[in-house]
Amino acid sequence: MKVSQLVAQFFAVLPIGCALDEDQVTRNLREAITSYCGYRRLTDAQPELDAAGAPDFDLTDSELALIKPLWHLKNDRENASMFEASRSQGADPFGRSMAECDAAIEQYLLTLPSKSFCFEVLSI
Repeated sequence: MKVSQLVAQFFAVLPIGCALDEDQVTRNLREAITSYCGYRRLTDAQPELDAAGAPDFDLTDSELALIKPLWHLKNDRENASMFEASRSQGADPFGRSMAECDAAIEQYLLTLPSKSFCFEVLSI
């Protein structure tokens, strides 16, 4: 599934209370992909350019299974920062706090190398 399709799918089933726009969600997905690429190369490493001229990768199901949780955590963190900023205007934020999101992201990034490790078996 391509990056642009994932973002469109996210907005089709937009979680209640999400205050993010398409640029923020796309940026968070690209950051999650970059983190994944630090440990493993994408199967389809040749990007196609979308309408805006940004690379539009095609992610496999196994890549998406590792990238999607980090992407959602990054979206939660950015959403939490917006809600916490609205506290000064009298709003009462709900859901995860930024500190909880930061801790979850840090924990996930610590486990990402072992989750993305793959070794090709050679038989003699």
